[in-house]
Amino acid sequence: MRANSLLIIPFIFCTSNVIAQEHFLLPDNPAKCHLMKEGKFIKEGEPAKKWNIVIKKDAQREYTNNGKDYIKYKVEFIDNCTYKTTVTGKSDGKNPIRIGDVITNKIVETDHQFIKISSQYFNKIEEIILEKVE
Repeated sequence: MRANSLLIIPFIFCTSNVIAQEHFLLPDNPAKCHLMKEGKFIKEGEPAKKWNIVIKKDAQREYTNNGKDYIKYKVEFIDNCTYKTTVTGKSDGKNPIRIGDVITNKIVETDHQFIKISSQYFNKIEEIILEKVE
């Protein structure tokens, strides 16, 4: 029984990587960066109640904790696929992000409603996949 459990763990990790990669088998060429300019987005694999962002014009709100907590950002597009977000407000005092912090985001690729973004915050770079739901 223990041997079977050990085999399941690598399978789960391999399966999750395949699921994440399946959206970008036929990426849009060129990337449809305009998709990020307005709408509602969720992180791939997470329910909208747990985490989502809403972008309207030059403002973005990131909602967490079933919509109880938020971070407000000012959005400024540097070019078609690169934009900066500056924190202008937040409701959760425990979140380490501070008002005035700047995050640089680059849209790496798109595939229909899926958007792969590389975000740089201080010296850390994180890549996430968003799904546009509205």
